[in-house]
Amino acid sequence: MRGRTAFLLLAAFLSLFTVMYLSSAINMRSLITSLTYGFVLAGTAFGQACQTTTLTSSVPTDSSELALATYSYCGGTLNATAYIANVNYNKQVNLYYTNAQGQSTPLSVVGLGYTSSIGDDGTWELWGTTTPIYVDGITELLNLTYRAIDIGQTYVESLNLRVNATGTPPPTLPSPPAPYATPRGFGNDITTWLSINAETTTAFERMFLNINPAVPGAVKGVVVAARSGPTYTQTNPDYEYNWVRDASLTMDVVQMLYSAATKTKAKTAYQDILFEYANARATEQNDPGLQTGLGEPKMYLNNTIFTGPWGRPQNDGPATSAVTLMEFSNAYLANGGSIDTVKQKIYDSRTYPANAPVQKDLLFVASNWTSSSFDLWEEEASDHFYTRMVQRRALVMGAAFATKMGDSSTSATLSAAATALSATLSQFWDVNRAIILYEYGPVLAGKSSYLDIAVILGVIHGYAGDGVYSYTNDEVLSTAVRIATAFINVYPIANTTKDSGGLTLGIPIGRYPEDIYNGQGTQVNGGNPWYLCTAAMAQFLYSASTEFGNAGRISVTNTSKPFFDYFAPAAKVQVGQTYSYGSQKYNQAVNGLNGWGDAFMRTVKHYTPADGHLSEEFNRNTGVPEGAGDLTWSYASILTAAFARAQLRGQKAYVKNLANMCVSANTAP
Repeated sequence: MRGRTAFLLLAAFLSLFTVMYLSSAINMRSLITSLTYGFVLAGTAFGQACQTTTLTSSVPTDSSELALATYSYCGGTLNATAYIANVNYNKQVNLYYTNAQGQSTPLSVVGLGYTSSIGDDGTWELWGTTTPIYVDGITELLNLTYRAIDIGQTYVESLNLRVNATGTPPPTLPSPPAPYATPRGFGNDITTWLSINAETTTAFERMFLNINPAVPGAVKGVVVAARSGPTYTQTNPDYEYNWVRDASLTMDVVQMLYSAATKTKAKTAYQDILFEYANARATEQNDPGLQTGLGEPKMYLNNTIFTGPWGRPQNDGPATSAVTLMEFSNAYLANGGSIDTVKQKIYDSRTYPANAPVQKDLLFVASNWTSSSFDLWEEEASDHFYTRMVQRRALVMGAAFATKMGDSSTSATLSAAATALSATLSQFWDVNRAIILYEYGPVLAGKSSYLDIAVILGVIHGYAGDGVYSYTNDEVLSTAVRIATAFINVYPIANTTKDSGGLTLGIPIGRYPEDIYNGQGTQVNGGNPWYLCTAAMAQFLYSASTEFGNAGRISVTNTSKPFFDYFAPAAKVQVGQTYSYGSQKYNQAVNGLNGWGDAFMRTVKHYTPADGHLSEEFNRNTGVPEGAGDLTWSYASILTAAFARAQLRGQKAYVKNLANMCVSANTAP
């Protein structure tokens, strides 16, 4: 998952001849497919051929560890190559520049990616970028930096090079396109598919097969990411690990089932699993092999730390783990559980370090939220919106939970950190692109669109219920429509807009438009739609509709209007207007959101095999499942989307009925 099988920083993610994604809405492709080596820049007018400045045509012969080789700014795209000394495994190479206003900001940076090894000994590598930067513009190249992560060294080449534009004029960033369909209301086909004893049951059973998996050496409380690895029939990719994030999101579904269950056998089964999970998390925290503190991303199934090269730290894991266990604890206490048991087995890490992980995870979040870390796809080290959102939720919940545990000192620490973190979230809003940036910093791994479903997942997993970046936040809505429509021309299967019954299919959603991970490795145009990403878009729309209903109104702004124009065009909403619950336009708007929610779920259904098993991805050309088989997170995403849909429809018994299933014969857990 997340490009795990090959290169941590997406080595070989793009050669300089890769056709690049340019636009989030119409996905125009760059016509710039090569650099003209050896041609010295002359002239500044648009309309001429791309012109490239060559600074050096061979690796440095002095003691330098890096050197910018070539650069050009053509048709709105920055092209550059650099020679990088191969001094360690994990590298981060960035090219800093000033924007059109002559300013240097965290956004006026592009990350270079590995292109090829140089020479037989591999002591040097060629790195490069082909990145559309026309939204921000460029005036000067400031410096090239190379961070050798494993050895803790940073090398810098000062440049101060004036950059002149050549080629055609840069494009303008378009608005979202007109919708290709106008689905309205809920579909009976999705109601049937998500009913008990249909796909929901399959997802339930397959998810639980991956909890405490029947793998030699596996211990209680772990979750295997997928049934793909040395023990399974499918051996590639190797996901036979317990990822902190994946496990916590899976266990979050278990705690939802625990909260809803009414039959003693079912409730006890979920309770046992969750206490086992808490113990396993405490064991992970105390492993002597920790390299980056509690931000270690994954463990073997015997719950010892994986110490090989990887994208670490991943500081969202401690937050999501703490959230899951606090949610469980609150439900456990509400069910008559002992507060002393919660302290001993879940919360009080100081007194019970071998058993209780939550306090330790929360204090780690409070101390480390300002630090950059790798994203949930394990590809980029930066400041990520997803990570900040789940950290904020952990801190906000943690402050209240610590008070409940009688720990006022920790509560004060967490509350102060939550306030400080919250003040940074506004920096992720990019008014030029009208999106929340998935990360605040340089273009990394060629993600020049700055679009990533991680923003929507950040809302789903990180919203603290207090109005800060909620499902109906204008900036979130603006981002959601741009993420969704970004994939229309990326995936050929998006041209199939109806199923065999003539019902609307939603847009197949991947991680981000520039993705090149195909489930087993990397290749140009290799990225695929993911089941969990497509289901997440459905869940987001269901939850937004619920939140509008709870508010009793929909207020439209310039920022949110494109969202409604795409997902609810029949309402013809106007900027500055507020539509009250039950009014015609309100009903038209939410019917549109509900219809599109089911359309996205219908896409998941359409590309799910007859046996209901879900892999990680489905092929962008054929729709055939790809990547790791029986991905646990895929099943969890189906269940949480189904829960959100049931809540929206007022089906209060839905989760309870599913949760009570485990009392039936031969049914997990």
